[in-house]
Amino acid sequence: MASVDCPCCGQRAFARQIGKRTLLYREVYYHCRDVRDCGHEFVVGISALRTTRASRWPKPLETLPMTTWRGAANDRAANDDDPPSEPNADMLTS
Repeated sequence: MASVDCPCCGQRAFARQIGKRTLLYREVYYHCRDVRDCGHEFVVGISALRTTRASRWPKPLETLPMTTWRGAANDRAANDDDPPSEPNADMLTS
């Protein structure tokens, strides 16, 4: 499970159990590691938000909106050995 900090004291929390589950949603019960001073227990909801790459076997009843991936400005393809192109004038901001 993903590492989560306690929203009350900021200490690390650990996953204790998993609650409700569907294909697109899951609840995870967390407990603060600072049991003596804080002792906070809370639930984190994990939800699938969108698709970045379509599945070869999609489930028609469980679909997510498709999003396009945008690379960083310095992200280039492995076979792109040319220097980066100069920005257009309309891309520059004042």
